[in-house]
Amino acid sequence: MIASDYDGTLRYLDEVTQEDLEAVERWKKAGNLFVIDTGRSMESMSQEAAKCGLRADYYVTNNGGMVYDRDRNEMFATRIDPVMAVDIMYIAHEIGNVVSYVANDGYYRHRIVIDPLLTEMRYPALEPDMSEEELMRLGKYAQIVISMDTEENASALAARINSHFPDLVAAYANRYVTDIVPAGVSKATGLMQLCSLTGIDPDNVYTIGDADNDIPLIRFGSHGACIKDAPDEIRKHAKKTYACMKEMIEDILKQ
Repeated sequence: MIASDYDGTLRYLDEVTQEDLEAVERWKKAGNLFVIDTGRSMESMSQEAAKCGLRADYYVTNNGGMVYDRDRNEMFATRIDPVMAVDIMYIAHEIGNVVSYVANDGYYRHRIVIDPLLTEMRYPALEPDMSEEELMRLGKYAQIVISMDTEENASALAARINSHFPDLVAAYANRYVTDIVPAGVSKATGLMQLCSLTGIDPDNVYTIGDADNDIPLIRFGSHGACIKDAPDEIRKHAKKTYACMKEMIEDILKQ
């Protein structure tokens, strides 16, 4: 099984390359499984998969909080305590440098704009579909993503949240956003749940990522890799580095 991050890894350019898509199909035709392990929601990942023609066998979404099969059927779910989730929504208004936040129920996303004068780097096309009052009454929150004005502020916010609420949530810096999930959840824990559900031996899992929230994924098992352009602090956790998915698949298949 290959478990790959999506943004910055499989999609390291503006879109997934045809060469990488063809390599994924060769991997699957050889009798192997291909998994997307992403911070995105299933709604967002479904749109991306349809756009580029990607066919994954499983999806680990929300930084490990949710697991879906190829038909988008829910296999595993974790959610943030609803009181904590609403507190985070209030906090987003108070800390400054916040462009917007997006909360999702495990599948669908709902965006609230905090400061329309700041530039939205992550969700420029995602229009709000409900009021903040309605969102606070939703009661189901698998992940909250706070969009910041700079990557540095996103990293600082993740550190602050992890320092103040370590028993309640886990926060991961992911470029311009801070992904917040239930405590103990990571891309690695979601992948372990998938291995348990499918009977896959973790020793037979190859992983690859490129960002801070991919470190648990890269450290999963004994075949962790990262994209060559990843920062040094990410590369130090990887056994190998690859320029793209095609290179990774070709390397594994010739072993």
